[in-house]
Amino acid sequence: MSKKFTKLISIAGFIVLIVSMLAACGDGATKTAAPPVPEDTQAPAPADTEAPPPAVTEAPPPAEPEEPAEPVTLRLGVTWIWGSPNVNVSWTGWNTYRMIYDSVIEYKEMGVYGPGLAKSWSVDESGLVWTLDIEEDVTFHDGTPCTAVEIAWSINWMRQVNSDALAFYFTTFTDVVALDETTLQITTSAPVGNFVSLLVWAFIVPESVYGEFETHDEMAEFIDISAATNGTGPYMVSDYQEGEYLILEANENYWGGAPNVDRLIYQIYATQDGTVQALRAGEVDGIFPPATAVGTLQEDPNIEVFIVDNISVDELTINSHEDGTQPPSLNDPIVRLAIEYAIDRQKIINLVYLGYASPAKTHIGPVMGDWHNTDIEAIPFDIDEGNRILDEAGYLDTDGDGIREWSDGSPLEYRFMGLEGASGTRLMEIISDGLIQVGISAPANPIAYDQQSALAYAYDFDLNYWFWGMDYDPEFGLVIFICEQLEGWGWNINGYCNAEYDALYDLQAVATVHEERVELIWEMQEMIFNARPWISLVHPSTITAYRSDRFTGFDPASTYNIFMKYSILQVEPVE
Repeated sequence: MSKKFTKLISIAGFIVLIVSMLAACGDGATKTAAPPVPEDTQAPAPADTEAPPPAVTEAPPPAEPEEPAEPVTLRLGVTWIWGSPNVNVSWTGWNTYRMIYDSVIEYKEMGVYGPGLAKSWSVDESGLVWTLDIEEDVTFHDGTPCTAVEIAWSINWMRQVNSDALAFYFTTFTDVVALDETTLQITTSAPVGNFVSLLVWAFIVPESVYGEFETHDEMAEFIDISAATNGTGPYMVSDYQEGEYLILEANENYWGGAPNVDRLIYQIYATQDGTVQALRAGEVDGIFPPATAVGTLQEDPNIEVFIVDNISVDELTINSHEDGTQPPSLNDPIVRLAIEYAIDRQKIINLVYLGYASPAKTHIGPVMGDWHNTDIEAIPFDIDEGNRILDEAGYLDTDGDGIREWSDGSPLEYRFMGLEGASGTRLMEIISDGLIQVGISAPANPIAYDQQSALAYAYDFDLNYWFWGMDYDPEFGLVIFICEQLEGWGWNINGYCNAEYDALYDLQAVATVHEERVELIWEMQEMIFNARPWISLVHPSTITAYRSDRFTGFDPASTYNIFMKYSILQVEPVE
């Protein structure tokens, strides 16, 4: 996740910028005078006679030069773009990166993978050696070739420098080689059940740019916008002003065919409400509106609103690290269960999301199909039951202050942090209000992202409101609970570490039969559900809106976001 930008740019100034860019691409034709009539086209005069005056032929008027077509421009109003122009270090902005870079295999629709730089792939009988047929005539934006040789180098380099954001997907790869310019071979240490989904994250970068970096620290400091974004994708970076806007131009030489939309502009606004006003005024063509704006936008005949289920999850992290600073009472499963009984998910859905969310019982949500464990019974909002189990466990309020005490007399008082902002603060307050009703004090403490992140990764907190975007394969939703991730790339900020869980993780990683992998992942979900390093709260819906009087062809089946690559490449302007 990334700290959201808060700088509001001058819209008028930005429009001047765009207009000046269009003017610079304007009429470059040169008008020329009509050519003179050649002398040998005039009839010779008869001998000894007076030659008649030559015929006068009017030259045709100069042809009017054709006006160059205005570029088809799609403007998206956003509140942030990415964490860094360097794809190898950012944990956010994947939608934008996929416009600039190709991966070896691509997302198409929810749960559906399709060709990317690889046209097809197969695995041998051992399940260890994968052979991929690579597209021909692919080039990076700077014109240099991208063959299987460059793809092999890029994946091996990423493994070598241990990219924070991406390299952990390739830990099972033992050998990545190009057999020739159109054949890539990848060998894994064991059969890999989700091999195809891993290569969705193999964004290919050129050796000509990144070859000079041999360590993570060297690479992480590289943010040269023109060089760092040299991909093979359908769009190229034209201009970028941090905190203001990003302009992408269509790659006319894209191996998959030039996009219908010539120019993409990501224009930053300070708030979602600002994007709503811009969409209604026609300053932008698409936005991610807040739930509060849905009704107004649906009333506009020129605006289409899409509301779809999402794979992301809001969750309440309970510090589970053995060396964390949480009080001992918070490690008691009974206290954790009582906390969940005190959470009113429907109130969160109604007041924070205005109905545009669904209750979550596990982090692998129903939208992910059969990966979601339907056998788990959700814990309902039940204050009476929360109080009952705490009473039976001996957590009493002996001094009558409304807060129960642990066996050593210390009160059940917990530090509760979350990201600052109106909706997050309201969500935290709803949780705090429920907890006090079962004798647990945890006042909401909304703080800046940098502070929240620092405390989370130091395991210096008790409760933490956090939200995650999941992958379409459940792998990422599993890896964030393994012991290795307490260090490593640091995805595990809940502190949970369980050898039995890790063993199941290793088994599902090599399960090549879908049904076997599903069974293992269901068991892992149940373990997390019962241990409660997380309490999954809600799955927020994805809300998008666009100007239907300007563009058509957005694909609502394109994963969960109509502004993702697969959908954008189908978009056309309204005639």
